[in-house]
Amino acid sequence: MATQQTPFYPGYSANNRGLGHRRMLLSLMAVFFLLWIVLPLLLPAQAYLLYWLTAPLRYLGVFVHEMGHGLASLISGGSFYWFQMDANGGAAITSGGWQSLVLLGGLLGPAVFGSILLMISTRAEKLLFAYLVLLLFFACGGYYMLKPVFMSSNTYPLLAQWHAAHLLGLALPVTLILASIFVMRASDAWQRLVLQCLGIVMCYSAFSDTSYIFQYEALRNGMYSDAREFAALFSPFSVQGLPWLVFVFFAALIAVLNFALLGLGVLRALRQPRGQ
Repeated sequence: MATQQTPFYPGYSANNRGLGHRRMLLSLMAVFFLLWIVLPLLLPAQAYLLYWLTAPLRYLGVFVHEMGHGLASLISGGSFYWFQMDANGGAAITSGGWQSLVLLGGLLGPAVFGSILLMISTRAEKLLFAYLVLLLFFACGGYYMLKPVFMSSNTYPLLAQWHAAHLLGLALPVTLILASIFVMRASDAWQRLVLQCLGIVMCYSAFSDTSYIFQYEALRNGMYSDAREFAALFSPFSVQGLPWLVFVFFAALIAVLNFALLGLGVLRALRQPRGQ
């Protein structure tokens, strides 16, 4: 006779499955918020250690951020050549498309994607489709990381800024693909827990990225932040001559949108479905 396994966290039962998942979501959000945001502020001397401990979480946020730029370019009729990741972050190489949408794809992409995962984790009855979409997303990321190997520098002069060491970034999408396949064979409770972790990491990566959003000065490579580029699109100033107050207004707007997306995803995920 088959026996039903009881999931590992409290509050879960056949009659209140959604309630258990919503309680777990609140607990995970508190843990991630403490580890990723509060402790570095309370323990600045240990912030460097915490920075490295949470590095895999940050790189997942970078992955989604750059893929957001690339996919927004494709959706708006532009081109997505490749994206690269290294110890300093990432960069998506695109051209054409709606520049405002391409910039917002990276600035808001993690919060949008994360909020959707949070809602799915508590409200969807079946998770197979969600995991298939995740697999496709991670596989696309791996493809665009590998794509420069098959490109010609004669046709794409920008290829000069890519180097083989960027292929090390492939470890992230490959790991995510293998982990997703493994989780798809696990119980429903584990699948929902993983979706919640991924969703929280993506949302918090946007939430904790306000230092980048509000970076007015030029970046290490001489370029400017996406928020400053976005502000220049909707003002009469060039990106180099953008006044500080104009920049702060647009950066604050982007930060508020990220907070709103996080709040919307959490509220929808915690709302009790009809009939429960």
